[in-house]
Amino acid sequence: MRIGTCPICGGGTEEKTVEVQEEIDNEVYIIKGIRAEVCTQCGERMYPENEVRRMEKIREKIRERSIKPLEIRKVCVYPA
Repeated sequence: MRIGTCPICGGGTEEKTVEVQEEIDNEVYIIKGIRAEVCTQCGERMYPENEVRRMEKIREKIRERSIKPLEIRKVCVYPA
């Protein structure tokens, strides 16, 4: 996947491997190793269709508790 131009701001993009934060059943999860086209100007992420499907499968495994985490991180939450 090579988009090249951000549809939000018109900036250039580059392919990166990113972490995606998900909230599932009031718990926060981080999915590592997802490929995305990322805008170098505004940070907007565009995911190829196969990566979107991969994330959907991982979400389902998280809900089923059939996948174990690589690591557990402490997360602090503050009011705005």
